[in-house]
Amino acid sequence: MDHRFDSYLKHAAEALRAGDLVRAEGLERQARATLEGLGSPPRLAWRLHSQRGERALAQADYPQAEAALADAVTALRAAGGGANLLFDLLRRLAHARAHQGADDRALLALDEAIAVAAGIGPAFYPVAYAHISRAQSLQRLARRADAEQSLRLAIAAAELAPAPHREQLAQAARRALEELRPGASAQAPPPSPPRPPARARSAGAGGAAGTHSFDEQAFDTVLAELDALVGLAAVKAQVRRLAGLLRIAAIRRDAGLRTVQVSLHLVFIGAAGTGKTTVARLFGRLYRSLGLLASDTVIEVTREDLVAGYVGHTAAKTNAAVDSALDGVLFIDEAYGLVRPGSDGDFGPEAVTELLKRMEDDRDRLAVIIAGYEPEMEAFLATNSGFASRFGETVRFEDYGPAELLAIFEKFAADSDYAPDDGARAELERTLARLHAARDRYFGNARTMRNLFEDICTHQAQRLLAAGVTSGDGERLRTLTAEDVRAAGGGAQAAS
Repeated sequence: MDHRFDSYLKHAAEALRAGDLVRAEGLERQARATLEGLGSPPRLAWRLHSQRGERALAQADYPQAEAALADAVTALRAAGGGANLLFDLLRRLAHARAHQGADDRALLALDEAIAVAAGIGPAFYPVAYAHISRAQSLQRLARRADAEQSLRLAIAAAELAPAPHREQLAQAARRALEELRPGASAQAPPPSPPRPPARARSAGAGGAAGTHSFDEQAFDTVLAELDALVGLAAVKAQVRRLAGLLRIAAIRRDAGLRTVQVSLHLVFIGAAGTGKTTVARLFGRLYRSLGLLASDTVIEVTREDLVAGYVGHTAAKTNAAVDSALDGVLFIDEAYGLVRPGSDGDFGPEAVTELLKRMEDDRDRLAVIIAGYEPEMEAFLATNSGFASRFGETVRFEDYGPAELLAIFEKFAADSDYAPDDGARAELERTLARLHAARDRYFGNARTMRNLFEDICTHQAQRLLAAGVTSGDGERLRTLTAEDVRAAGGGAQAAS
C-alpha cells in the first residue's frame, strides 16, 4: 500500500502548489487513512505531517501548522531521518510558533535547528537563516544584545555560502542588524523567514500612509526617459496611464480619501530585445518617485537564482532573492522556467509558492515583475490560481518595425562614435526590411541590432586595416559604408 500513500501525498503536494488547499487537505486525509492501515511507520508518517504543516502555513493556520510540524519532527527522529530534513522541519516549526507570538517556544526550535546544523558541518550555510529568525524572535522579546549576536553569527555563516548566495545572505543579515535598534517594537508580527524585521510601511496605492514622499522632478524625469525610448508606443501609453492612476491614488490618500488598491506586480510579455528589462528599471524609479517604494533598486533574477537542487533549500534561496529586492523591484526574466511540466521532483513550484507568499506578505515593500515570451507566460500563469490575484496588469511589448530597428542601430552607432553614410543607411534599410520580414518568434529585436552593429564594425576594421588607415583619418574611422553593411548583412540574416 506504500504506493497508494505516495500517490496521495504527491497529489496533495501538487494541489498545494496549485493553490487548491481544499483538495490538498482531502488528499492528506486519504493519505492518513492509508498510513494508519500500514501501522503508521515513522518513515512515512513524517512526510504526511510535513505536508500537513506546509498546507496549514499556506492557510495561515499556525496552531495546526505547529502541531503537524512537531509531529513531523518526532516521526523523522524516530525514523532516523537526515539532518538536513530535520533542520528544515525545525525552522518551519519555529516559524509557526513565532506567528502565534510564542517567540520563547520558537527559540527552542531554532536552537535545536542550529545544533543540528553544527552536526552537518561548518559549510552548511542555510544555518544563517536560522540565526536571522532567532534574532527576530529575540528582538521581539527585548533581548537586543542576544539578537545582535545571532545576526553576527548569521553574517559569519553567510561568508561560507557559495556565490551568488553569499551576498544575498549577508545583505539580509546586515539589513536586519542595521534595523536592530533600541526602542524597536517588540510586538511587531513575525515575518516569513528569513525576512528582516518590518520597517515602516511604504505609501502603497491604497495602503497605509508611509514615510516616502512624492518626488515630482524624478517622476517627470522617468516619464521623459520613457518617451525617449525608440518605439514602444502601446507600452508608453499603458505606463503613462498606470503612472497617472498611481499618482492620483497618492493624492487622494493625502487628502484623506479612499483609494482603489492598485497592485505594483506586473507581467511583461514580449520577444527578446523589446525593452522589457529597460522598462522594468524605469518602473523601479517610477515607484520610488511616487513614494510607493523606498528604493529604486531593481534586482534581476532567473530560475537559477531561486531554485535549489536539493530538498529544503529552494524556499531559503527564494527568500534570499526576495530579501535582496525588498523596498524595490524583483524582476524575473523567463519566469516560466520556474515550472517545468512533467519534471517530477523539480523544486521550481516550491519557489513559486514561496514567491506568492512573499508577494502578499511584503506587498508594501516589494514589486515583482515577471517577463517572457507570450505563449510560455500564459501557460505559466495558468499553473497557479494565486497569480491572477497577485499581478495587476499585463504589458505587451511588440516587435520593433524596420524604421525603429534602424533608429536603434543608429543609436548604438552614435553611442560608440560611429556613423553610417548615406549608402550604408540605404543598405541598412534593405537589410532590416529582410530581417523583419523573415523574423520568427525568437527574433532578437534590439539584440539583433547590437549583433549586426558589432559585425559591421568588425568588417569596417578589416577594410580599414587593409587600406592602411592611421589615427589621423578620424572621419574614415567613424564612417560605416554600404560595403561594411553588405559584408555583415548575410550573417545577420542567418543569425536572426
